[in-house]
Amino acid sequence: MNLRIFDSAGELIEAAAATVLAHAASDSCSIALSGGSSPKPLYELLGRPPRSEELAKTRITWVVVDERYVPVDDPQSNAGMIQRTLFAHGMSPSHQFLRFRTELEDPARTAVEFERVWRDLGLGSLDVILLGVGEDGHTASLFPGTPVLDVEDRIAAEVFVPRLNGWRVTLTMPVIRAAKLRIVLAPGAAKREIIRQVREGADFPIVRATAGVETWWFVDRDAVE
Repeated sequence: MNLRIFDSAGELIEAAAATVLAHAASDSCSIALSGGSSPKPLYELLGRPPRSEELAKTRITWVVVDERYVPVDDPQSNAGMIQRTLFAHGMSPSHQFLRFRTELEDPARTAVEFERVWRDLGLGSLDVILLGVGEDGHTASLFPGTPVLDVEDRIAAEVFVPRLNGWRVTLTMPVIRAAKLRIVLAPGAAKREIIRQVREGADFPIVRATAGVETWWFVDRDAVE
């Protein structure tokens, strides 16, 4: 487990921003973004000058990792949060944004449409994927005990999560594992127990998604002490 431990959540976010910028210092790249509270300050930081100006120099395809099946203007929408933070001041003409079209009102159709656009954009393996981890060990919308964990032949898939009594759409395990780099953002004392269990070898979706492939865990001292 490749832990990068920072003294504070603020330092963690600064380091994550620097990592994204370093990987975007090329002609083009693809970066997948998770929702939730942990990455929100990162997207706000990247959405403001001077970092937004640096990112604008590269052709970037931003990809939403997973989505709650709600309208994009719903407060729970991951794509909506990204638009309000990373793209708060507009999206660079050199950038593209691939999200799950929940307005189709059919989770299966939404996943198929996402895959169609993915292929139309010529996406292959993602360059960077930003992940979170839940207290139950889920990442993206890959929850323990759900059938989507075993999907091997899709880019994206729909999944009903009984514990949440709701539908999600998500990148699949093979796509997450195929990325060149995974960054797991896990700041705060609430992540301490799950990090402990992961370090001790527990079998969670986050472990299956990251074991044996290049993964950096960005944590603060509250999460590990």
